[in-house]
Amino acid sequence: MCVIIYKPAGKELPSLDILDKAYRRNPHGCGIVSPNVLYKGLSYTSFKKNLKRCNKEEPLLIHFRYATHGSVKKSNCHPFYDQETETYFMHNGIIGGINPPKDKTDSECAFRRILQPYIKRYGLDSVELLKTANQVRGFHSKFAFMQGDNVRLFGEFFQFQDCYFSNLRFL
Repeated sequence: MCVIIYKPAGKELPSLDILDKAYRRNPHGCGIVSPNVLYKGLSYTSFKKNLKRCNKEEPLLIHFRYATHGSVKKSNCHPFYDQETETYFMHNGIIGGINPPKDKTDSECAFRRILQPYIKRYGLDSVELLKTANQVRGFHSKFAFMQGDNVRLFGEFFQFQDCYFSNLRFL
């Protein structure tokens, strides 16, 4: 059911052992976004090469995918991006009430149909987005957004090795 990892600016990445375990439990795609690095794809080797390009002094989001909606392909990997608001989005969980079109994810559909319009209208740090995101995600889903170096997390994240994890099921 995926995992999101948030590394705040100035903090160390999780150990390679932890990243390996997270990927093995969620092997259907990998993603990285920081203010200077973007990678989304199916290759864990390419993921690790791109991870080396990340600067310790900037925030970083990592996503490992376990496919529940949509096939295993690059376009279904996280993060999803909105060019107009320059916002990246990652999701961990299943969103009820979203009927994705053929071979799309519930994550991307919720972002594009519901969340992105609120970001465009009210901003990433708005109360309106907070209320809407919490309604959409329900009790179990977790969301992560990034605009520049601004990161916003929704749902319960667990602190481990100076980072925040949407779950620790891979341990």
